[in-house]
Amino acid sequence: MSSPLTCIVYSSIALNTWTKRCRIDGRLYDVHLGKWMFYNPALQEKYFHVRAGKIDSTARSRPSVRQLTEMAEDQLSGRYPISVWKEALATPISRRLAEIWIAAKRLHRNGLGPEPGSLVVASQYKRNFRSYGPTAGLKIGDARLLAPRDPVTQEEMIAAGVQPDRYLSCVRQTINGYVSDLCSVVGVVPIDAEDEVRELAEHIDGLLNGSAAN
Repeated sequence: MSSPLTCIVYSSIALNTWTKRCRIDGRLYDVHLGKWMFYNPALQEKYFHVRAGKIDSTARSRPSVRQLTEMAEDQLSGRYPISVWKEALATPISRRLAEIWIAAKRLHRNGLGPEPGSLVVASQYKRNFRSYGPTAGLKIGDARLLAPRDPVTQEEMIAAGVQPDRYLSCVRQTINGYVSDLCSVVGVVPIDAEDEVRELAEHIDGLLNGSAAN
């Protein structure tokens, strides 16, 4: 597996969604907010919204804890049934980051997306002054700085070994023609990559456990 060889470690990442800024180990940065991750263009790093070791979403359609408990599995919250939301919100940070890093690597190799680099972990993630546990992410190039190209197609992604998200927002919302946002309730994943994903996820788990111990 061609995996990231380095990891950037922070003590804390504190996001303020109202000001669209985050403070990383005391230093303030402007960020671009996404529903599952947010991007720091100054450092070219992307970080997960998380909750107790699992990925989280800030989307308005995200069901509340009560809705996840009380609504029927086939009831919709936004476009997705509760059963699908439950599966997404139960995904470990390490698993989803591994999927995204491998998918991004394949896209970049085929000229379809920015290049992923080092992994990023932080022992404490806060959103709007509330703590949610450790988080992780990756260093990845800014698609706005790449030479424009024709928008990536679903067929190009699949040929590169990457499955688009369920509603194809990744190809409808490209930046400079490149796939940039890999996250959704049913997001982008690498095709036929289970062994590779599992291996990288185990590595990320070790990094997260190490950061939490410090």
